[in-house]
Amino acid sequence: MNIYVYEDDKTLDLSPLSSNRATFDIRIGSETFLDRIKTLFPNHSISLFVREELEVVTKEKHSELKVNPKEIDEGMWLVGNVIWGKNDFMVLPDKETLFYKNNNLIGAFLSKDSSEDWIKNKKSTPKIEKKSELKSNYCPYLWDILSQIPKTLLYESEEFKKGIQPSTFEGVEFLNSDNIFIGDNVKIQPSVLMNAENGPIIIEADTTIYGQTYLEGPLYIGKRSLVKPLTQIKNSAFGPMCKLGGEIDTVIIQGYSNKVHEGHLGDSFVGEWVNLGSGTQNSNLKNNYSFVEVELNNKKIETNKTHIGTFIGDYTKTAIGTKLNSGSVIGLGSMIATYGFPSKLIDPFTWYINGEKRKVILDKFFNTTYHCMNRRNKRLSESEIDLLKKLYNKI
Repeated sequence: MNIYVYEDDKTLDLSPLSSNRATFDIRIGSETFLDRIKTLFPNHSISLFVREELEVVTKEKHSELKVNPKEIDEGMWLVGNVIWGKNDFMVLPDKETLFYKNNNLIGAFLSKDSSEDWIKNKKSTPKIEKKSELKSNYCPYLWDILSQIPKTLLYESEEFKKGIQPSTFEGVEFLNSDNIFIGDNVKIQPSVLMNAENGPIIIEADTTIYGQTYLEGPLYIGKRSLVKPLTQIKNSAFGPMCKLGGEIDTVIIQGYSNKVHEGHLGDSFVGEWVNLGSGTQNSNLKNNYSFVEVELNNKKIETNKTHIGTFIGDYTKTAIGTKLNSGSVIGLGSMIATYGFPSKLIDPFTWYINGEKRKVILDKFFNTTYHCMNRRNKRLSESEIDLLKKLYNKI
């Protein structure tokens, strides 16, 4: 069967992470949304539909897949920001069907003609009689992904090698060791406590964890990461090559970012190539315990949640002692160095200094980004540079 993974018309509600990447490339745990679809449909043809400005970078990132193909056939259409579960596809549909979750259209099984009409009409709801309510989790906002961390990591832990030998790591204490999964060449110093009583702990290869650190599941730490001494982490997921420290609770970091110093980070989502300076910390709860409001895509969103932290786009930097308010959204490519709390909404490529905003100088941004990425033997591709220039010029 053909699988078509697409972005719906609310992609910017996943800002700032969706500003420069397709929604299906956002991390949900050890995987991205798209990784989950690939594991569910390993022997099927998968094609991707993205915004025009993301087509080139998406083709580069997923060179093995078709991106915005011209030829479309019968197949399953799956919106990219759903954490799809295998129970919804134990039996594949045999006639045209619309998939819903809580009145949200999240996919469809369409004939060739219906598929072509759907794309032509910009994915307006097709006139199909059969409708199916699914159990998979639709995530219209980043905090919806955070709320699924326990369920996501429990599901993903089934793919990892079962159990460990506690005696392998001298001086390390394990609680519920059968629920702890450790990759090759992981170094864990004595006096670390790993508590998997509330969920699995997954540590990928070549990661180093320093002593006097407390790790509580559910937790995923990606390859070649570093956890500094006296760190407390729980209910979180980090992509590859992150440096972690301080107190971290209910956080997803896309990858290649530093939150290595003292300071609290909670109920937050952080992009790639972010550096949080020493003492940077955020609020994730209002003093009156009321629901947190978040401004996204030129509208204010009532989250109906009391615990909401900060959402930080790629390439952002904060100076030492930065304080971030609950519900803050910081656009990609920004720099913050200010007394007190900065604005809760900071546009992309903003230089925010002592309460004043000005636009980042693009040449200096690329120079800093080059040095940041070069430390991890990475660099921007030409298509990524072109995309960032286009996003910069939109502001």
